[in-house]
Amino acid sequence: MIQELKISQYALIETVNVKFAPGLNVLSGETGAGKSILIGALGLLLGNKADVEVIRTGAEEAQVTATFGVEISAELKDWLDENQLAVPEDEALLIRRVVRPQRRGGSFVSGQSVTRLQLEGLTSFLVDLHGQHEHQSLFSSDQHRRLLDRFADLDGDLKSFGLDFQELSVAQKRLDDLVLAEATRESDFKIAEQMIAEIEKIKWTDPEEEDSLKKQRVQMEQYGKLNALLTEVEDSLSDRRGSALGQLRTGLSALGSLSLLDERWLAEEQRFAGALLELEDIADGVHRSHRELQFRPEQLEVTQDRLSVLHSIQKKYNVSGWANLQTLLHQAQSRRDELQSLSTEIDSLRRTVDEQEKALIASAIRLSEKRQAAAKRLESGVKTILSDLGMPGSQFSVGFGRRLGESGKPICTPTGIDQLDFLLSANPGEPLRPLRETASGGELSRVMLALKTLLSEADKIPILIFDEIDTGIGGDIGLALGKYLKRLSTSKQVLCITHLASVASFADHHLKVEKVLEEGRSTTNVVALDREQRVRELARMLSGSAVTEASLEHARALVERHAAKG
Repeated sequence: MIQELKISQYALIETVNVKFAPGLNVLSGETGAGKSILIGALGLLLGNKADVEVIRTGAEEAQVTATFGVEISAELKDWLDENQLAVPEDEALLIRRVVRPQRRGGSFVSGQSVTRLQLEGLTSFLVDLHGQHEHQSLFSSDQHRRLLDRFADLDGDLKSFGLDFQELSVAQKRLDDLVLAEATRESDFKIAEQMIAEIEKIKWTDPEEEDSLKKQRVQMEQYGKLNALLTEVEDSLSDRRGSALGQLRTGLSALGSLSLLDERWLAEEQRFAGALLELEDIADGVHRSHRELQFRPEQLEVTQDRLSVLHSIQKKYNVSGWANLQTLLHQAQSRRDELQSLSTEIDSLRRTVDEQEKALIASAIRLSEKRQAAAKRLESGVKTILSDLGMPGSQFSVGFGRRLGESGKPICTPTGIDQLDFLLSANPGEPLRPLRETASGGELSRVMLALKTLLSEADKIPILIFDEIDTGIGGDIGLALGKYLKRLSTSKQVLCITHLASVASFADHHLKVEKVLEEGRSTTNVVALDREQRVRELARMLSGSAVTEASLEHARALVERHAAKG
């Protein structure tokens, strides 16, 4: 329950500290006193968007703080854990919202900063607020479906169904992509086949072939120069008289004779002989290379042609080198294999999608059956409550429809196959029609109260707030409304802003919202009323500002009759 609400520098409120009690808490006050301001402040704590215009003139910021006494359910604990918020040990949550004009405000839960969306998520476990215009939501078919699902406690079923729907959607998207690819499969397959054929045709299997061919081409293109140089070297090292080798042999013979006369020259003779042997070996190598050096124009042409083929295939596919061309070949082969198996994959996936779709439709039908069973209970409950609220001849029904595809199969959405409409016949003899076409404001308010009453028995939200739900009704219907609010308050904490004395007379705790003039400035205050103050406030509500003895007597009777027994 909401234990305490503190508001400062908000609209007409300078500082207000409101304590609430279990059961039915009623807030009343003259028009313009600031009852809607309280609802606006509470709305901030529930995650509504903040408007800097609410900051009281002259103040730097507005603050709203509330202490909630809560029972930590498993669902709420999971939510707190997922959002990394501490679970309160004393089962008390302190929620604070700050609104600032120039800089960003803030939201806090027991001192921990949270986002506005987190605040909205947290308080959805605690509070259900029905504003005076919320009955307009009954014009929405989607809202009808949500209300019925909530009444039927289908959260788990909907979550499971949503996951199956998502799985089917992913599979269907994959199938659509494959079918689209199949439309271009033939041309893509031909492109891959042509690439593979062209690359394999050149038979480039040796990674070093290109470099080797380039070296051969250089040698053949430089044949004339190589031949001349080799001839010159060979001539200088030939055995002919006057050649280098001939003269060196003559020198070696003279050095040998010198060493016979003087042993000191023996070492030089041996060194000379070694150098001569090295030169003779070089001469043999040059001779062999010169003999092997040949120039055949046709071989140069073959080499040029082969290099041209290798360069052409690289240029065509914008790659360089043997390794990159091999990578391209493997990619083309993989693409070809993928395209070859495309039809098989499409057939397999189409069977999977068909099976998933059948299972999903079967699940949607089971979900629809649960809704229809719950709808019967909801119809009966709403009809009973509407009768008590002054609409005894009214009829209420949940109309079911389904969207069908061209083939006649139901079209599923993430919430099933049902299209719902709440139907109402407000008067005997009138046909059932959608609420948006027939119901007046007062009738809508009563339908909403009936739904809230029935839903409160089905859900675990502990706090219900009603902002002038009694709009458009009065008299005996107001008394019936008070009884239902009192009944609700036996299992929930109920906060109700009302202008009807017949409703306020059922209060366990009555608060008066009043606007006073302090130092030339209007200020909204909230005052808890004792028994006699309650009587005077009810008398004012009965007769207007001019309280009379008759209205006081009537008010006192209402308090005595309703407050205790409800």
